[in-house]
Amino acid sequence: MKKNIILVFFSLTFSAILVYLLVFIWVAVLEKYKDKNNFTNLENLNFHEKYSKKLHHLRGNNWLHEKQNILWNKEDYLFSTISEYKSDKDNYLIQGDSWAEYMVFKDQTFDSLNDIVKRLNIGLINSGISSYSPSPMKVQYKILEEEYRVKPDYIISIIDQTDIGDELCRYKHNIVENNDGSVKSIKREFNTGAVLDASKHYNFSRIQLEKKKFINFHITNYYIYKTYHEIKTRVLNIKKFGFKNGGNYKCEFQQIQKYLININNQEKEYFKKRTQEYLDYLVSKKYLKKIFIVTFPHKNHFEGNYNVNVSNIINELNLSPKIIHINFNEIIQSNRFQKENIYALNDPASHLNEEAHALYIKKIFKIIKEKKY
Repeated sequence: MKKNIILVFFSLTFSAILVYLLVFIWVAVLEKYKDKNNFTNLENLNFHEKYSKKLHHLRGNNWLHEKQNILWNKEDYLFSTISEYKSDKDNYLIQGDSWAEYMVFKDQTFDSLNDIVKRLNIGLINSGISSYSPSPMKVQYKILEEEYRVKPDYIISIIDQTDIGDELCRYKHNIVENNDGSVKSIKREFNTGAVLDASKHYNFSRIQLEKKKFINFHITNYYIYKTYHEIKTRVLNIKKFGFKNGGNYKCEFQQIQKYLININNQEKEYFKKRTQEYLDYLVSKKYLKKIFIVTFPHKNHFEGNYNVNVSNIINELNLSPKIIHINFNEIIQSNRFQKENIYALNDPASHLNEEAHALYIKKIFKIIKEKKY
């Protein structure tokens, strides 16, 4: 009996060592830890990780590779200053998801935005970050105001159709609440394998920047740690939601999209609650003169594949007189904006192509000029 126990112990130990060595070789040969989304200096890494703990995620390092003239300091992970705020100007803040972020990420839209800034002589900061929705937008606004003294006269708040799914799938289970149940912060993902989980980029970057020797050993240890936690997360979710829905925690686009096909009353009321909370928070800022909410239909709305429209949900909220809803559903229906050939090809999320996005920006500011006073 004792011999058998010893044999099993040494067999398991040998197997563990063999697995470790295989992972070590795999890491060394394939260099899987090298990624364009890793960080090249500790200052950027520490900034990104610090605020992701409060905001779930920030902009990615794709900026560094696609548009080097925009991302020039760590703050651009959180917001971009297009034109400095000044007391003798009307100062604007744009918040939102990728529809806002693309305004500074894409060449044609950025040029259009720059032209508007110069022509209207305004101060402008864009803090759009992909997949943001009312809850992270509220937390972000608080950070911008308290830590960066950003106090705009006007805010353009782009609330996309996918914000519904982002609130319900991506953020609901990660929200840290204040005593009154309002959003205080949003925890980031920690080695879950979910979309927008930057854990591996943080860890790979920190190891390469801080560990001067035996990098592969540290990477191998982290790979094993990461794999264990990702499997654990998957198993727990399968036990809780069943095999079919066990991967929903990743919040891939199919999961986000389903809320636009069908939404129950409880889900809808939750989204309304968080959106109302965000808007009430903005309204409480006395220096804010106007809040412009912008909504736009997706291609699937026109094709009859979506039954839920965020524009209609916004209209059900208790909107302050300070809030003006720029509803592109109504604008398109009244033939004041085209609906043909405006969406990016093969994009399930229905982002506008660059030409249409540039026109969209111009249209927003034209309406603001009419509605501002």
